[in-house]
Amino acid sequence: MTRATEQVRVFLVEQNPILRIGIATILTDSTVRLVGEAPDTETCLERIEAASPDVVLQDLDAAGDSAPVAVRSLLEQRPGVRVIGTGTATAGCAELALAILVAGAHGYLLKNTEPAMLLDALRIVRGGGVVLSPGVGRGLPSLLKPITHTARALANPALSTLTAREYDVLRLIGHGYNNGYIARKLLLSDKTVRNYVSVILAKLGAGSRSEAIVTARTAGLVAAAG
Repeated sequence: MTRATEQVRVFLVEQNPILRIGIATILTDSTVRLVGEAPDTETCLERIEAASPDVVLQDLDAAGDSAPVAVRSLLEQRPGVRVIGTGTATAGCAELALAILVAGAHGYLLKNTEPAMLLDALRIVRGGGVVLSPGVGRGLPSLLKPITHTARALANPALSTLTAREYDVLRLIGHGYNNGYIARKLLLSDKTVRNYVSVILAKLGAGSRSEAIVTARTAGLVAAAG
């Protein structure tokens, strides 16, 4: 039996006993094997070595702000284990998902995830992938913008002086688009785009549009052609 066809060994952490029973029932599928259960992270840490799971389904509702700590504890206790956080849909679930991913988790699923999707997620994560419930994933880009901006500023301090709109223009310049296209894309006048380009070149200390393209690609604002 190859790794791809082996059952995924799953340890379930869920504080709600009714939900725990329900999820355990889903995990009777032939492709997975439930090797352990616990109502909290502390109990899981006591049992995880003997259970030897591939993936831990970690309830995050009770963890609150300590959710990243719970994830790190699992990874430290059993290096190589994959962790998927689970939680209810709230206004802050995207922030929580980002926090646990930074801590080393491999996914975040809402507790109303369809059974078939849960089983697929377990296989994907065991295989090295990362999974996110669709509603959670859509909230991440806006959270990542400040982080991305900071990384670019460290790579090239001049980039930190650009406004959000100037970033948009520079990104399109990096793709090689002309002013007319950029104006249509951003719903701006040609004159406004020309002004933006002049300001961007001045801020970057670039002597030409070609230099600005190199800067944009070096900073990761656009993938280099080819």
